[in-house]
Amino acid sequence: MYLTLQLYELTADPKRKEFLDELFSFMQKRGSPVNRIPIMAKQVLDLYELYRLVVTRGGLVEVINKKLWREITKGLQLPSSITSAAFTLRTQ
Repeated sequence: MYLTLQLYELTADPKRKEFLDELFSFMQKRGSPVNRIPIMAKQVLDLYELYRLVVTRGGLVEVINKKLWREITKGLQLPSSITSAAFTLRTQ
């Protein structure tokens, strides 16, 4: 859990803690525990913000169908120079 503590500390939003607790519990139950901090473009990938951005655009299916991954990468403040960012987010 120490490795993922940094994800909890990105903001003080109480919904962040609830989301991450549920995510980590789900991943543990399915046999794929989160053992490392996700990194993208040499920065911590904020899983809660990723979730929030996808939900506000109608959910995963809408983001995929409308090809909104570039908007998601902008919302996550990932560098535009990383051309594979949208693909990486979509496939991971």
